[in-house]
Amino acid sequence: MNYWIFTAAPYNANGESFTARQIYDRRMQDKFWGLGASTRHRKNVRKGDQVVFYVARPEQVFAGTAQLASDCFDLSPEERSNLSHGTSFFAADHGVRLETVETWPKPHPMAPLASTLQFVKNPAQWWTHLQGGIREVSESDYEQIIGGIGSGERSSGRPADNVESENLFALEAHLEEFIDHNWSKIGWGAALEQYRDGEQGGRQFPAGTWSIDFLAIDRTNNELVVIELKRGQTSDATVGQVLRYMNWVKENVAAENQKVRGIIVASDIDEALRYAARGLANVSVKTYRVEFTLQSSDL
Repeated sequence: MNYWIFTAAPYNANGESFTARQIYDRRMQDKFWGLGASTRHRKNVRKGDQVVFYVARPEQVFAGTAQLASDCFDLSPEERSNLSHGTSFFAADHGVRLETVETWPKPHPMAPLASTLQFVKNPAQWWTHLQGGIREVSESDYEQIIGGIGSGERSSGRPADNVESENLFALEAHLEEFIDHNWSKIGWGAALEQYRDGEQGGRQFPAGTWSIDFLAIDRTNNELVVIELKRGQTSDATVGQVLRYMNWVKENVAAENQKVRGIIVASDIDEALRYAARGLANVSVKTYRVEFTLQSSDL
């Protein structure tokens, strides 16, 4: 028997919008979970495996459990139609049946659990370990999740001198959230849409053992676009990361002769980033600006 985390993340594209909770509730009613063609581990799930469901932002909680009632299977046209509920988002080509579905009256928040779970290698960025649609975990981690832990019952185990770094991580998480929610209003310089594979959206798209901040597709020329936010790391590391993701997408996602390019989103362009990216014809850099203004008001 294997143990899995299945993640429900919010979706907003192609004229359709669903919260993570709406997606979770819908699939629990269906007793079915859709899996994309490139979902990692899709072919490894087996009837009898145990699943715990994570409901992503804004809740960021584990919501319940189920047992797999089937291996991953290909849906017939009739099954695909019935389980799509008249939407393109829920139209899945592959998936698993669920049984013994249980939604907990009181969800288990992830944040207090992060430092107690073996698969979370970096508790300061625990959310990155829950991207990618599904994730295999150990039996002990599964038991820890379903047991839960109160937010005040156990410390995170992070030293006080990490506060500044954690604040930086929080700022970057808000930036990612802002981009996701305002995608259509952002001047990308091209007709970019977030890529989607089954129920896996383009945000935090799984790339082997890594996660791409955003994977998009340019509808004018059908190019795939890897978008990475420059986080608290060196410019050399950021450029190397983008190139690595681009090559992964070329080998695992792109169709034959489909081009892949990259975009780095940074608060500014320092000398190192300018020199590192200058000779890369298929990588561009875009900067953003955040403004905060207080104005006097008459009382």
